Amino acid sequence: MDEDIVTILIPAYNVASFLPKCLDTVLGQTYSDLQVIVVDDGSKDDTLAVANAYAAKDARIEVYHQENQGVAATRNHLLDRVKGNWVLFVDADDWIELDMVEYLVNLAQSHSADFVMCDRVINDAEPSHQEPNVFKLDQEHAIVDFLHHDYFVGALWNKLFKRDITEGIRFNKEIWYGEDALFTWDVLQNTQKVVVSDKQLYHQYMNEESISHQPFGFKKLTGHQTWTILSEDVKKRWPKYTDLALGTFALQDIYLIQAAAQSDYPKNDNIKMLQKSVKEKWKYLKYSKIDSYKQWIYAFMIVHFYWYGRFYKMLNMIKNRI
Repeated sequence: MDEDIVTILIPAYNVASFLPKCLDTVLGQTYSDLQVIVVDDGSKDDTLAVANAYAAKDARIEVYHQENQGVAATRNHLLDRVKGNWVLFVDADDWIELDMVEYLVNLAQSHSADFVMCDRVINDAEPSHQEPNVFKLDQEHAIVDFLHHDYFVGALWNKLFKRDITEGIRFNKEIWYGEDALFTWDVLQNTQKVVVSDKQLYHQYMNEESISHQPFGFKKLTGHQTWTILSEDVKKRWPKYTDLALGTFALQDIYLIQAAAQSDYPKNDNIKMLQKSVKEKWKYLKYSKIDSYKQWIYAFMIVHFYWYGRFYKMLNMIKNRI
């Protein structure tokens, strides 16, 4: 393990048109001591050819190919090849500010942090150039903030990890929606200090092909399994925060019901299961981030009247056209 190297992990699937911009910003970093690993997950376009072309010009890039297995298996493949002391995940359809790695490494080292976080902008939006706010979290406060699942979520794109806190942790290949949250949760169990900055260094492309933007189906439904696993682990490791975990679990299920309704997904046994789950945890919702009368009404309506999610979407569409 090299103490100076930052390993950047890039899972790639059918991103030939996005990958050049991603790699240009990764290779153009002001912090140059990098190991850049790209794993092509059985792409059907020219993703592998693009990656190989960059590798031929820059020795810091390693490219690997596998038959299509999904993002969790791809990230596990990436983790198996890490050589650096620091690990950063970058999605192949996104790009980063040229000083992102240097800023995060300096932040981590100056605060002796186990991992650090920054903020993002969407697509080509201009990042803020104001002096960033920076604050520190010990393990327990980081656990609580994660369970509130507001700004501190499971997304990997804004987190630089010390390699040793990721050792032995892998992505659950049975989870398609929230596998990153489970990974981050497990990493937190090995973490003593997290440093958070609101400096906007990451450009997230809102890809309509990503699972978060796809119609509701079995992959999104695994989000329920994510919070089943999380809440059970909280009961064992952090029992005093069980109520908070169950409240956030209920809220995440409400989001799933909403996504299903707005995708015209039929009210089948899956939806009935989600509605039952929320009803069983309803009393814990007060610990979640629901904080307005309107939100409580919406939550009640969509849990008891599935059609309301679709109706609410239509009302907003009409409102936006007026």
